Amino acid sequence: MELRFVVLSLLTVGALRAGPVQRYPLDDRRLYTVHVGTDAPTTVMFPGPISALDAAGISGKPEDEPPVLLSHQEGARFFSVRALKAGAVAAGNVIYRDRVYAFAFVAGGESDRSITFYEATGTAPDKAMGPRTPERFLGLLDQVREFEAIAAQYPALAQGIEQSSPGTEAVAGPITVIIDQVFRFPEEDALVFRVRIENRGNRDLRYPPNHLGVRVGEITFPAALTDASGLLPAGRSIRISLLIVGNPDGSPAHLSLKNSFALAMPPITSP
Repeated sequence: MELRFVVLSLLTVGALRAGPVQRYPLDDRRLYTVHVGTDAPTTVMFPGPISALDAAGISGKPEDEPPVLLSHQEGARFFSVRALKAGAVAAGNVIYRDRVYAFAFVAGGESDRSITFYEATGTAPDKAMGPRTPERFLGLLDQVREFEAIAAQYPALAQGIEQSSPGTEAVAGPITVIIDQVFRFPEEDALVFRVRIENRGNRDLRYPPNHLGVRVGEITFPAALTDASGLLPAGRSIRISLLIVGNPDGSPAHLSLKNSFALAMPPITSP
């Protein structure tokens, strides 16, 4: 589906991360991004014993000075990881019940203290696309945030993610919006936008982030998730990320990266 957008947008959601304690349904079709810290371990728990764990940039021997230190006992259903230096990046594959679960470990920001996986119940998701859950959307935004580091050190983890850098610029009064990058996740029928917004005026401006979206021709796709705060500080440039998924009515959209994208912004007011 190829349409044309026309100009402006941002995003919202307040805190994108749900906090240091996470719970996810098991899904071997996604990449789990785990934020690790240097001052506390992160423990990952599976429903049953782990068969094997293969990793790059991870070791259970601190004398090897790996980026990420691993603690795991054979036959246990959990393992713990901790970054040994700032900016550490590592990757791992966990074998559980004859399925492979892929992980990216990234040091920076608020670290996860515990991640617990549980068996998903109910109707199996449509095989044409990945699960549409808040946790999955958060995972996509995490992948985009760390995309450069992950792709540089572990290019296999970046496979399956399409990317373009349109650099499209739109001006509306004192506001300039530039779409720096667009990432497409075909399985989820989702697009994530990296956007730069500049307020050239001398007053702080506000907008309702829950009304942000992406305009494609005459169609506005509401943001499913965003990290926008709703504040545009005077004389400053900010960066935000925005995720849209499917059509507004919930049907598949399959938007191409060849579209001209523009961000739809609600009315802007002074504080």
